[in-house]
Amino acid sequence: MFRGIFLFLILFCTILPGTVYPLDPIRYTDSIERIVRQTTDKKRQIELLLTATKKLRLTDPDQALELASRAFSIESSADYPELRLQAMLDMGSIMAFKSKFTSGLKMALQSKELAIKLDNKKALAESFMIVGTIMDYQGNYINSYESQFEALRLFESIGDQEGIMKAQNGIGSICYSQGDYKKSLIYYSKALAIARNLHDTMQVARELSNLGILLIDQGQITKAIEYYNEAISIHSHLGLKTRLAVNYLSLGVAFFKLKEYDSAFSNYQKSIVLLSEFKSWHSLATVYLHLSEYYLSMKDKKNELKYIRLAYTEGKKYKLKKVVFQAAGVLNKYYLSHGNIDSAYKYSLIQNAEKDSIEFEKSAGKLALLEMEYDYDKKLRDDKLQQQWKDFFIIIFTIVVVAGLIISFLFLSRQIIKVKNIRLEKKQLSDELEFKNKELTINVINLLKKNEFLVEHTDRLIEIQQKAKEEDIKTDILNLITGLQRGSGEHIWDEFEFRFKQVHSGFYDRLLSKFPDLSSNELKLCALLKLNLSTKEICELTGQRAASLDVARSRLRKKLGLTSSQTNLVTFLSQI
Repeated sequence: MFRGIFLFLILFCTILPGTVYPLDPIRYTDSIERIVRQTTDKKRQIELLLTATKKLRLTDPDQALELASRAFSIESSADYPELRLQAMLDMGSIMAFKSKFTSGLKMALQSKELAIKLDNKKALAESFMIVGTIMDYQGNYINSYESQFEALRLFESIGDQEGIMKAQNGIGSICYSQGDYKKSLIYYSKALAIARNLHDTMQVARELSNLGILLIDQGQITKAIEYYNEAISIHSHLGLKTRLAVNYLSLGVAFFKLKEYDSAFSNYQKSIVLLSEFKSWHSLATVYLHLSEYYLSMKDKKNELKYIRLAYTEGKKYKLKKVVFQAAGVLNKYYLSHGNIDSAYKYSLIQNAEKDSIEFEKSAGKLALLEMEYDYDKKLRDDKLQQQWKDFFIIIFTIVVVAGLIISFLFLSRQIIKVKNIRLEKKQLSDELEFKNKELTINVINLLKKNEFLVEHTDRLIEIQQKAKEEDIKTDILNLITGLQRGSGEHIWDEFEFRFKQVHSGFYDRLLSKFPDLSSNELKLCALLKLNLSTKEICELTGQRAASLDVARSRLRKKLGLTSSQTNLVTFLSQI
């Protein structure tokens, strides 16, 4: 009968964030008061008061609101806009819960302006959530959807998973209050998935409570009761009385569906006690609706009328369109059943007026439109992000390619320069070798001329010796000839080898490493052949005859393994 009405009570949990722990509100408040009085630093005082506000907002909303108001008052004489913004958000959310809708909405709108000025997207999103929640309380679902979706977009833009979870929970609650249980299940499930991913036990308990309501509508009452009992266990452990009030109301509804009326009534009473303690009058209106339904089942007309009138009065007082709509419908039926046509007609008109004001169909259409806009915006953001990544990779790829080309160019340029230098060095070495070879050749020629000079003079001495008549003179001349021949040969060869080794250092070593059996005379012949000297020149240097030199060359070829006549001996030696 009153399906979805108690969602008003659940909604305030959406806008009261912060992890809390079991504590004694009075002792905790006294402790904070002492610390605040002991410090003269206004910023520190404000921070302490706001911290305490977060601790108490779900256990003692009245005290939390007082502390937030003090923080706001202290800040007015200082200049800490971020702290002022937080105080305004705290005050707005608590005011919404305490049915101070006008003050709460005013504070939320002011916090929106300040959040925009400070470019604080998270605070701006929280401001939209407060507005959306108040709009939902009052049955203004179109504005409520718009505010909650704007909050969702802002939370997503900064990657705030907790905020996304709460915005999705808020949208799910609006869907439920309009009877769109399929959509409600989608958003509640999304919120539960995030809560589990964040390992946030308190938020998991809240989502279990919300899903329990859907299970009731699906006829899974026993499963819903399991969810509520689990949520009650968690909230009791954490000392969250405001959420316990929601759980007791939901549990009462579940037992009512099972026709366990005593258990239903007991849980309704527990909820009323807690809500009265917090002075959450608009939330009490929801409980009154369910109590009127309970007394109707008990055939207690007096109490049925009492509580439905209380619900109607509270609904009108706090502009709760959905509550007024439901209460007016019950009063219409009640007076019809008692024959009071005038009163029945009065409440029939009120019910129709509230129905038109609530605009279920328009708000449902608005939800579809907002979802389409949200999905489209999200796709655009995803496409933009994907394109940014593509552009990023293209830029990186381009940089890498350009850098690779530059490095390759530099490497190739260096290699070209290196090759040119090597070629230049080779040319220089070649030119130097050619020069030294020419120089060596000139030295050899000089040696040949010198040897030719000695030979001529030796031959002249021989002629003189043959003509001499005295034996002593002949003997002396002969000794002189022998000395000249021996000395000139050794001197010429020593000088040649010295010059040769300067030009072709290591030639003998390389040759002997390959052919270790070569004799000293054969090494000399190899050196002369490497210089490409003619047979005549070699004969003049070595004092050999041409025939003997040919024999020596033939023997040398065999030792060098040059069996083929096509292999030139001089060419072979020039490569060593």
